[in-house]
Amino acid sequence: MKTKKIITVSLLLAWGSSSIGTAAQQAWDVDSCMAYAVVHNRTVKQKKLEADNYRMDRIKAIGNFLPGISGSTGVQYNFGRSVDPETNTYNNISTFNNAYSLEGSIALFQGGNLINELRRANAAMLLGKAALQEARDNTALETFQAYIDALYYYGTTRLAHQKFMESDSLLYKTQQFEALGLKGQADVAQMAAQKATDAYNLTRQQNLYATAMLTLKQKMNFPTNDTLVLDTTILNTQALHYISLDQERAEEIYHMALTFNPTLRQAELNKKIANIRKKMSWADVLPSIAFFGGISTSYYKELHKKDYPSFNKQFENNFGQYFGISMSIPIFNRLSGSVNIKKARNNYRIANEQYEEQKEELHKLIQQAVQDKEGYLKETLQMEKKVESDSIAYHVTRRKYEEGLMTSLDVQNNAAILLESQTLLLQSKLTYLMKCRLVDYYKGEDIIRCNQ
Repeated sequence: MKTKKIITVSLLLAWGSSSIGTAAQQAWDVDSCMAYAVVHNRTVKQKKLEADNYRMDRIKAIGNFLPGISGSTGVQYNFGRSVDPETNTYNNISTFNNAYSLEGSIALFQGGNLINELRRANAAMLLGKAALQEARDNTALETFQAYIDALYYYGTTRLAHQKFMESDSLLYKTQQFEALGLKGQADVAQMAAQKATDAYNLTRQQNLYATAMLTLKQKMNFPTNDTLVLDTTILNTQALHYISLDQERAEEIYHMALTFNPTLRQAELNKKIANIRKKMSWADVLPSIAFFGGISTSYYKELHKKDYPSFNKQFENNFGQYFGISMSIPIFNRLSGSVNIKKARNNYRIANEQYEEQKEELHKLIQQAVQDKEGYLKETLQMEKKVESDSIAYHVTRRKYEEGLMTSLDVQNNAAILLESQTLLLQSKLTYLMKCRLVDYYKGEDIIRCNQ
């Protein structure tokens, strides 16, 4: 008996210290956890950098419309036989040459590549933003699920604690009744066994809650050694009594999601990029035209000969200008042009099929989310009625047990039924709240509602 009392006190102290710690620290609601996870998630950080790279590619595509300018200079010493630039004959002398040039060129036509590359870069930049938004949304949804799981096990731990306290109280009363001769030793043994079972269940639920909290911290990238206190006020609210059973229209939500869902948006942009690449593939079989121009000058001197014009004078006298237009016409490129056109056409068809497949998948997800929301709401409302009925039945059975009209097995059965109903109510209620947030997300609302 002394050992049992020590176990009881230790369990109560553990639960009590947890409650005191919860009250002393600021509680995190689901939106705060999701916001923290999005900021500290490494996948989100990588997608952000990739989106910035797409922005740099767009700037590069804009720069292709600007002229390219390059300058060059060279110094050359010649020893031994060389060509005299004045007489164009061979001499056995040492000379010094110094040349300067500045040239600019601009593409006039490249088979439509310039404008198509800019369009592709614009679409890729939007693709990067959509991928970043998808990473944020997925991180938030995964954190939401982990938060709901942790909240669920917190609730089951609280229910297990209440059940343990009920068993402890009933065991004490049964022992008193035995002392008065109203109950037998079998009833005491039965209640002691029930208390031990409830103590085990409480310990198990506490372990599951600790595991769920560790998973939540990992999803958030939260320091595992720091304390994370959850806002559990939602477990006490009875707002679901007043929620109407208005039917969500999955088709309307689907048409809304077509415009802003980041996953579908990526498939749409990939299709657009593939179409642009299909147009760009024709550049391999079309001519390209460019305009170029430049200036140049030079300096020349024989090392062992004097009376040469000065550097400044030669620089001025040898100064020249030029400009021109060049055209490159592909005549035979070993069939690579036609092959690239066919491959680009196939890639566009593949992207189109992927887009249609993504639309069908999104439609299924929305239908499932709407159905789950309505189903879990109905389950919750029914389970609330069942919990109320089971609670009345349990308290009636316990009172009759204390009056000697019921056996200990009747009390245990009714207590187990009540605990199961309370657990199912908790599960359906939390799942319904998550499905509500998921349906709102498909409608275009932000998952994280820190400002609300």
